[in-house]
Amino acid sequence: MKSPNPQVRTLTLPAMLLAIVGVTQAAPSMSDGRRLYAPCAVCHQPNAWGSTDGTIPNLAGQQKRYLEKQLALFRSGARVNTAMQVVTAHETFANQENIVAIANYLSALDANPNPAKGSGEHLRVGQELYTHICAACHGVDGRGDAANRIPRIAGQQFPYLTRQIEAAAALHRDLAPPEMTSALRGMPAQEKNALADYISRLGGSEPLLDLNRPNGVPK
Repeated sequence: MKSPNPQVRTLTLPAMLLAIVGVTQAAPSMSDGRRLYAPCAVCHQPNAWGSTDGTIPNLAGQQKRYLEKQLALFRSGARVNTAMQVVTAHETFANQENIVAIANYLSALDANPNPAKGSGEHLRVGQELYTHICAACHGVDGRGDAANRIPRIAGQQFPYLTRQIEAAAALHRDLAPPEMTSALRGMPAQEKNALADYISRLGGSEPLLDLNRPNGVPK
């Protein structure tokens, strides 16, 4: 797995800000999600699949109300990420119509069919953990819940999932629900990796383990 070129990444934030300024100057009242997303593609990629090293998440196919909420949290400073806070401070994101347009566009994109995955050695453990800890909120398929602003986690890059599981275990600045953080805090590293590996494979074409069948044989 190759990491992004460091020289390219140092230009990411300035390039993104210049692109945002260019878009809003060209059409201050623009509400077209595709065009508003164009500056974001500098980091999140044109297909919105993020980066395989786990530093930037997949946004394609994400729940739109969750996306709207996260943009608001970054803008307010409740969720901390330097690049996202600088970007969302731009006047583009003061317009709720623009936020909704971007969220609608991203939610309609096809999710990454082949995200980075883990070793696959402990998928049964990952499925058991997911079933007991995650499925009630995120759904058995990991697609989340639009009504309750619960994100889609299926098909995220494995390295990103491992980072987010650690962040949630560390209370994620009080953004994660306490029942989730309490379950994750005492989880051994191997189990966290198994959980992330299993989630990264949800929503894909390959069959996953089925706890209702002998020895976890795939359906």
